[in-house]
Amino acid sequence: MLGSLLQDVRYAARRLRQSPGFTAVAVTIMGLGIGANTAIFSIVNAVLFKPLPYDKPAELVRVFTTQKDGVTPAAVSYPDFLDFREREDLFAGAMAHTAAVVSVINADGSKVVFAEYVSANFFTVLGLSPSLGRAFAPIEDEPGAAVTVAMISHQAWERRFGGDPNAIGATIRLNGRPVTIVGVGPQGFNGTMVGLRAEFWVPWGTAVQIEPGQQATLDARTPRALSLTARLQPGVTVQQARVAMQAFGKQLAETYPESNEGRNVVTMSGNDVRLHPFIDAALYPVAGLLMAIVGLVLLVACTNLANLLLVRASTRRKEIAIRLSMGASRGRLISQLLTESTLLGLLGGAVGLAIAYWTAKLITSFRPPIAFPIAIDLSLDGTVLAFTLVLSVLTGVIFGLVPSIKASRPDLVSTLKHATSSLGSMRRRFGLKNVLVVAQVAVSLVLLVAAGLFVRGLARAQLVDPGFETRNAAIATINLALAGYGTDEAREFYRELTRRLESYPGVRAIALVDRLPLAASVQTMGVKVDGHEPPPNEDEFAFDFSYVSSEYFKALGVPILRGRSFTENDVAGQPKVAIVNAVMAQQFWGTDAAVGQQFRTGGPERTVVVVGVAANTKVRTLGEAPRPQFYLPWAQRAPSSVSNVVEFVSVVMSTEGDPAPMLEVLRREVVAMDSNVPLFAVKTMEEHLGIILFAPRMAAFLLSGFGLLAMLLACIGLYGVIASSVAQQTREMGIRVALGADRVRVVGMVVRDGMAMVGLGVVIGLSLSVLATRPIAGLLHGVSSTDTATFAGVAVLFAAVALVASYVPARRAANVDPMVALRYE
Repeated sequence: MLGSLLQDVRYAARRLRQSPGFTAVAVTIMGLGIGANTAIFSIVNAVLFKPLPYDKPAELVRVFTTQKDGVTPAAVSYPDFLDFREREDLFAGAMAHTAAVVSVINADGSKVVFAEYVSANFFTVLGLSPSLGRAFAPIEDEPGAAVTVAMISHQAWERRFGGDPNAIGATIRLNGRPVTIVGVGPQGFNGTMVGLRAEFWVPWGTAVQIEPGQQATLDARTPRALSLTARLQPGVTVQQARVAMQAFGKQLAETYPESNEGRNVVTMSGNDVRLHPFIDAALYPVAGLLMAIVGLVLLVACTNLANLLLVRASTRRKEIAIRLSMGASRGRLISQLLTESTLLGLLGGAVGLAIAYWTAKLITSFRPPIAFPIAIDLSLDGTVLAFTLVLSVLTGVIFGLVPSIKASRPDLVSTLKHATSSLGSMRRRFGLKNVLVVAQVAVSLVLLVAAGLFVRGLARAQLVDPGFETRNAAIATINLALAGYGTDEAREFYRELTRRLESYPGVRAIALVDRLPLAASVQTMGVKVDGHEPPPNEDEFAFDFSYVSSEYFKALGVPILRGRSFTENDVAGQPKVAIVNAVMAQQFWGTDAAVGQQFRTGGPERTVVVVGVAANTKVRTLGEAPRPQFYLPWAQRAPSSVSNVVEFVSVVMSTEGDPAPMLEVLRREVVAMDSNVPLFAVKTMEEHLGIILFAPRMAAFLLSGFGLLAMLLACIGLYGVIASSVAQQTREMGIRVALGADRVRVVGMVVRDGMAMVGLGVVIGLSLSVLATRPIAGLLHGVSSTDTATFAGVAVLFAAVALVASYVPARRAANVDPMVALRYE
């Protein structure tokens, strides 16, 4: 068997070398199909499947405290973590960690970077060792530690210190405070947040000094904001830990009913959690959808390969007939033909790896508009290589099998007599090659329709009125806490910055807001209204809110429908006031009667008086129905309400004209006041909306790219079938022309045959598109999943391209020289 296999491989390689044009086209087609699949799989693998860079990750578990429903996994509190880590019967070690944003201050100014606040045993639990220096000592975990220390990532060490070993012991300034570097992280380790690259790891003892607001995180059992990772004791299974921790969670609920009642403890294998169960649950369907899309592209490519093999087999009918007549077995012929198709698949896979690398790089270059670098390892590891190898072999075997079987059953008598079928019979017979072309057209049309819907939805989304000014506004987002500012100092800084910016000509208003509309984050507050019951199983309503300055509504062009806007008198010590949007006013009191009404809100419950009703704006998404929202005055923020999230403040500069020139003004004035203040983002409002439009833009980009690729492959297949039919009928066409057949009629006859296949494929494709686009209906902005204009436009586009693919070989058929055709064999 091995000898026969080697013989078949040598024979297949020789045959492919003898047909370089066929080989190049077939390998390119397979390379495009396999490359698209490998590119998407490499991204999915990097995010969801690639082994975590820890020692013995199977021994790690993730522990979550649930929401009050007792089911949904959520974060843990630091006091809960202290209780959990005492379970030494279960855990060899447990550590708490969370994502953080810190500013690094040096001679060039301040820059915001991504970091992690971690327990001192962070690297020990993960089974990792510093590449230089040391890890944290237990004493450095304690709040109020005598020294402030941090570890720097290997990449940041090379970039900031040029890989100098003397960086150990060097002092950097994080959030305006000196911190000593004690170690360099392992090479290639980016932290626990898959997809993001941490530059620093900071122990809790230092965290509370460089960001004092974190002390509240360590003291309270609510709110919960930490991740907990633990390493199991030898011999303890995940199931045993799960049962024991669930029972332990019930004990905590009894001991601390105010914070833990109704909450369970969920323990999961570390290999089963990439980011967070809630996020993972959303990523898997997206990954499945992407793989399905490129799978359709591969299907088109493979049917193209099958058609090429059928065409090739038709040119080798005489050879195969002679071999069969001399005693060769059908099994032996099928084996040789399958070896040839498999070799084509493997060559296509090799080309596909190169295409996949560059395609994946291109896709990941379209990064979301965030300040932190995306770190996705797209290296071709064993999983990606195995995926490509299996895919290459399977496509070669499966889609080469039918052509091989068909080619091994020629009509020996007619073939050896050089008999050819007539064009009329070819037209009457809807053969396998035609069926494959129809399938390619139908599949390609499904992808193009989906792409068209997303493109139209994106265009509609960009025309949606969000209810606020989107053109003449410049934004700078800063965090004074990262520069060491206290509450009073921060208020004075914003007051002076506002005064400076208002002095520039062309500035209409300057506003401060802690959360811009249509931002990536969600900010809600509990609300109680007398006479109105909250939703079932809830103690209060949860509504979106923002702290805004008095000029906010003028700066963003949001009308006040009733009552008044905030004034300089709405400060701390004065009655608490709020402005509600029209939806919230109508829900509780009616728009006209809302002014003067009251509701209760806040951690320490407080009564708030409604002083105005503002027009509705989009809050979370452009496609949302109006949702309740309220605004609180900037000057009435209590210091206790200022958390790490709230400290990110956006300064909005409303301008008379183009806001782009004002971006440099914003940057220059902040730096002039304090060069240590980190500028988190400086952008126009239109650029800010890019965050909410990123997902539909990526969907439109991917679907359009893969859809056009599928259409190109389908048209190549159509061209190949028509060209091969024309080549086989050269003698007959020459006779027709010699007998006076009109060349236009010959062209029309060939084009009509090609467009008949396309027409059937379009009908099937449109029918399938109606079903295939239903799942994405909720992702489209202002466009139905059965949008008539999109369906018709895609059908016309495909028909036009297919017409060209049919016309080229048809014209060649009409221009055949009768004398050459009569001598053709």
